[in-house]
Amino acid sequence: MTRRQQIIEILQENKQTAQQLANYFQCELKEIIEDLQHIDKSIKPRKLKITPAYCRKCNFAFKDRSKISKPSKCPRCKSEWVEAQMFSIQ
Repeated sequence: MTRRQQIIEILQENKQTAQQLANYFQCELKEIIEDLQHIDKSIKPRKLKITPAYCRKCNFAFKDRSKISKPSKCPRCKSEWVEAQMFSIQ
């Protein structure tokens, strides 16, 4: 079973961040982000559901963000205390 197939199985069972997946597979975060982008296109008709990232300081939610990577800082308060988005498959 490929890593992408394993990621699909994991995300069908529960939500994970990209960093959690990178830690699980012991690989670079960049590789997981590439895998998630590919999975998003290849799992039709199912969907990769993304729970938006948010700032832990001012609670700003990155709702309109289309990138899979974690935002570096909050546009509202400029804090770098940003909680990464969560991924699941539905």
